[in-house]
Amino acid sequence: MPVPSRAEFARPVPARRWDRPAAELARALLGVRLAYRAKDGLRAVRIVETEAYGWGDPASHAFLGPTVRNRSMFGPPGTLYLYRIHQVLCANVVGRAGEAALLRAGEPLSEGLLSPSGPGRLCRALGLTQELDGSSLERSSVRLLPRLPGDLEVETGVRVGISRARARPLRFAIVGNRWVSRPRLTSPEEGR
Repeated sequence: MPVPSRAEFARPVPARRWDRPAAELARALLGVRLAYRAKDGLRAVRIVETEAYGWGDPASHAFLGPTVRNRSMFGPPGTLYLYRIHQVLCANVVGRAGEAALLRAGEPLSEGLLSPSGPGRLCRALGLTQELDGSSLERSSVRLLPRLPGDLEVETGVRVGISRARARPLRFAIVGNRWVSRPRLTSPEEGR
């Protein structure tokens, strides 16, 4: 898959498209391209794995309401919510206020990218920094670009690295994509 062109970067997915519940958002992001216009050029990945964190979810950063740390999670749809855990930066796309999808893995579209398999590695590969927290994914240097044509087969599984609500099947990935992080998912969705 080619790196997005400048013309493609100028036509991101409208933010209003992300105004949806977290599980629906997480599924809709699969195959979408995440691009960052850094000082040294455009870096991009195709999103291949996500996790949903919805309203009322005890594993969500928004569960207890807005704080200084999670304020971006209560921003408008299409906001980039970045947070650190264990010195690792993780990226999320905000859907409805207080709901987001964690970007767990990407397939590299730019040459020379580090492996973007895993949420911390994805941020590191693209060069995302904490200063980008709260950015609009429609109008900033980080954008969501339309996915390329073609059907995607999606598989679901339980979320990884959390201690609450672990059994919920809110992790989504493109079936058979080698960039999906570990542990691998094993339950293809029926009828998709």
